[in-house]
Amino acid sequence: MASTTTNVDYYAAGFDSAGRRVCSLICDFNPNSSKNADKITELLNKVKEISEDVAVAEIITADYFNEYLNGKVRGSDGNPTDYIPPEPTETEKKTAKINTIKAKYNSQLDAMVTARVKATMLGADTSKIDANYKNTLAAMATEIKNA
Repeated sequence: MASTTTNVDYYAAGFDSAGRRVCSLICDFNPNSSKNADKITELLNKVKEISEDVAVAEIITADYFNEYLNGKVRGSDGNPTDYIPPEPTETEKKTAKINTIKAKYNSQLDAMVTARVKATMLGADTSKIDANYKNTLAAMATEIKNA
């Protein structure tokens, strides 16, 4: 018995608010036929039920589907387009600056903690290490405040 292969021409796809395809179903009928309007509505409703992230559900061509599989997103015009990440928010920029500052100081602070532990174990005076630690913490705090 010969096997027959059918090509999928259309998909019902769900996109999130950023235009990323979050789910899809095969559309096994011609969506361009007016007699299939009820089927289209039913299929798009199924797509919306698959994921709560679906902001837009629509019928797309197999060519568009392949573009979405290859990393494109749904543009504001409904066509596949390259994904352009949004600019970081002011909060995200500030958080990144603070993390950079902390990373800069953490190795110094860790070294001082290790030195203090060793000095304490040897019975040595730790006052210089303590003062240096406090000064370094203050410098870090000042940089974070000004970030």
